[in-house]
Amino acid sequence: MKEKNINIEQAPIASKLIKIFLSGNKLKNFYSFKNDIKNYDKLIKQRSSFSQKKRLLLHNVIEEQYKNIDDLGSVSESINDLRKPNTFTITTGHQLSLNTGPLYYIYKILHCIKISKGLKEKYSKYNFIPIFWMASEDHDFNEIKSFQTKNRKYEIDANKSGLCTGRTKPLNLSKIIDELDDNFKNKPFKDEVITLFKSAYDNERSLAESTKRLVHSIFKDYGLVIIDADNYDFKSSFKHILEDEISNLSCHNHVLNTNKKISNLLKEKIKFQVNPRKLNLFLIENDKRYRIEYSKGEYNILGTELSFKKAEILKLLNNNPEMFSPNVLMRPVYQEFLLPNLSYVGGKAEIAYWLQLKSLFQHHQIPFPILTLRNSVLLLNKRDLDLLNKNKIKLIDLLSSKDIFIKNLVNNNIQNNFDLDTNKSEFESAFKKLLKATLDIDKSLESLVKSAQSKQLKIFDSIEKKIIKSHKRKISENINSCEKIYDKVYADGIFQERRLNYSEFYSYIGKNMIKLIYESIHPFDNKIIVVEI
Repeated sequence: MKEKNINIEQAPIASKLIKIFLSGNKLKNFYSFKNDIKNYDKLIKQRSSFSQKKRLLLHNVIEEQYKNIDDLGSVSESINDLRKPNTFTITTGHQLSLNTGPLYYIYKILHCIKISKGLKEKYSKYNFIPIFWMASEDHDFNEIKSFQTKNRKYEIDANKSGLCTGRTKPLNLSKIIDELDDNFKNKPFKDEVITLFKSAYDNERSLAESTKRLVHSIFKDYGLVIIDADNYDFKSSFKHILEDEISNLSCHNHVLNTNKKISNLLKEKIKFQVNPRKLNLFLIENDKRYRIEYSKGEYNILGTELSFKKAEILKLLNNNPEMFSPNVLMRPVYQEFLLPNLSYVGGKAEIAYWLQLKSLFQHHQIPFPILTLRNSVLLLNKRDLDLLNKNKIKLIDLLSSKDIFIKNLVNNNIQNNFDLDTNKSEFESAFKKLLKATLDIDKSLESLVKSAQSKQLKIFDSIEKKIIKSHKRKISENINSCEKIYDKVYADGIFQERRLNYSEFYSYIGKNMIKLIYESIHPFDNKIIVVEI
């Protein structure tokens, strides 16, 4: 495979909304600036008004959160820089997926780090700190309790159900360690994988603390700062926005209005990533997270018998802001309020719901960040890449359905440059010319020509199928080998980065895996990248 990357919008895996977002300015009213390095100076100017008071709050809370980490590495400098008025952040975030979950978790962070480095090179008088925002208040334990390698699924239990995942303490960790030891027993960096896991996870540590330790261990040399926003001081500073949400249902109103505008602009009904609720907050009670439902002046806490009048819930907010938790649509507002942030790095689904939020940001007078679609990465070894090159397989072929992949593989191997698709296209073009010439002479012959074309196309399709079938037999060994590579790309039908855990590759590459991916990231381009490992 000669080309090692393609633009994401070329790939069939990109949604229509994302392709529109990437391909032009049609949605320009719903974001700030495109992820072009030249645009960042505009955000820097906007963010220069970020108050010193908020910088000190940010620094002090994060410093406290790192007090139990012994080896800070270059993160110590990053934390100190957060106090400075010339410091800005580049942020990504994720749930507390066990052992980082699927590979794209790693890619998001590396993309974030790479942007920070690129900005420092261009705007040297400023500091740019990569931030990982832990979604520690999320309560969907089932989404984060497992990770997968090629041959095995690893899963934890929890000592309680229904907790905010960050406050959950995992169980059966020794079983996972034994399974890792068995699965990677012949891999050169097996011990490193297990050490990373054992040093982070502990039955007495919360998942938030364990996740922080693991992510820190992997990325400490890159200056990545990890934030747990489940914090009294952070929420206390955010209280006025929480009050507005309770009193005015602002998120619901602004997002619904934005959804209508996008649908009208695109002249079609859009399936939006997230639909706002009347009230987009949760209440945390006894470490559990309950949705607040607003109805007819009442604020009901679903799953409990608790119910509040407006004055009562505002009093609770004033006295206990730490009990209130933003949902998926309010979390970005919370994040950008706390950080002097320039860009958010996310996947396709994340970027899609961020496009619904700009009006809400304007309402709260918070600058809207540059939305950066993370690079998508495919990890393949040299032997696989050599075989794909030999068979003239393109990256776009690997991203297509298996049927198209096999068809293109067969086409590539047919001798004398006999291209079935090209020949069919030429055949159809010839009939098109014949039809035009016929109509110029006698329009009554149109049906005769079209009937002949239909018959000939059926014959062509039949011949095509026989050619492919015959050639498949001749190159069956090649097909089988390439199919195995395709199945690596789509493990169990799921794209590699969305299924496999980093340990699958770290176990035989070690720390160099992180370096290889980091060096391949295109921070200011929307790419799908092949990395040779």
